[in-house]
Amino acid sequence: ICVKWAEDGFLCEMFDAVIMIPLRLVQQRSLEDVMIEYVGKDSFEQLKKSGGARCLMILEGLDEMDFDRQKNDCFFVRITKECTMLEKSTIAITSRPHSCERIKADRRVEVIGFGPDEIKEFVEKSFPDDEDAVSEFRHQLAERPHLHGLCYVPMNLVMIVNIFKFPT
Repeated sequence: ICVKWAEDGFLCEMFDAVIMIPLRLVQQRSLEDVMIEYVGKDSFEQLKKSGGARCLMILEGLDEMDFDRQKNDCFFVRITKECTMLEKSTIAITSRPHSCERIKADRRVEVIGFGPDEIKEFVEKSFPDDEDAVSEFRHQLAERPHLHGLCYVPMNLVMIVNIFKFPT
């Protein structure tokens, strides 16, 4: 999302800033400290003044956190309080389903993976106006069934396509 926002203008009509923060960095530090490291003090102060208006903050990797249940509750209380400094921002938390059952959220989205039709569509869109590249990519996948099996996970497919597009 961050790369597409920066390079292609994805979601620019909704957000002036898109910031991805790996939660493992926030476990031992404050959200404010990590954000200042990521966006710089001046940009962070501007975000704070606006309350985070038109900012998408992606808190990534909840399931990668290493803590017990009691510390988990304290962490969420702390993060919730820290996020109020950007009360107008949109916050997205990424996680595998088993780690997010206790999070109160306005909306939940679960990525269930691609089927054959979605893989085909994604590959075609990844190589616009280049049928030879689409054909060669499909051929390479057919030659490597272990790789093809990984393509049902959208993030894996993104990485495989990018490795194919930019081999060096």
